[in-house]
Amino acid sequence: MEMKTSFKGEIPVLSISGRIIGESASVMKREMDRLIKQSNGRLILDLSDVPLLDSSALGAIVATLTSVKKMGGNLVLFNPQKAVQKVLEITRLVSIFEIYDDLEVAVASFDK
Repeated sequence: MEMKTSFKGEIPVLSISGRIIGESASVMKREMDRLIKQSNGRLILDLSDVPLLDSSALGAIVATLTSVKKMGGNLVLFNPQKAVQKVLEITRLVSIFEIYDDLEVAVASFDK
């Protein structure tokens, strides 16, 4: 797994490439925590290059969402691949996450 951070205005976009399984979920969680502290609880998680994630990755993403909501912020998911989208649907996590396939719309969602 590789991670790259970019910014759309003041909002960090954490782009993940590769499978998020095992220890890589912990590495991703630490980076998400760092970014949400920097950005007052705002983060876009780009999953467009993630073919697979496991339960520890889902747990890390849900825990981060819980943290940002307590801060009054939000974590949105951007462009998950079909397999990842299917996992989100099966686990019913689509009902708690905002998921976008257009980055500009994802960025604009923070202005609501």
